[in-house]
Amino acid sequence: KVAVAFAFVAGIWWPEVARMAAGVLIILMLGALSMHVKVRDPLKKSLPALGMLAMAVVIAFLSK
Repeated sequence: KVAVAFAFVAGIWWPEVARMAAGVLIILMLGALSMHVKVRDPLKKSLPALGMLAMAVVIAFLSK
């Protein structure tokens, strides 16, 4: 996650790096959400991962 954060900062200058970082974050958050579902966590505990997933999807589609 730390490497993805640095890649997002680098994405300020190189948008293709931001798109790749968003792709990695999407994979990580899908894994996190699947684990929340697997252990039957309430929705309240899954919201941070869902929010990060939504933001990563937006970044992936809006980065040039």
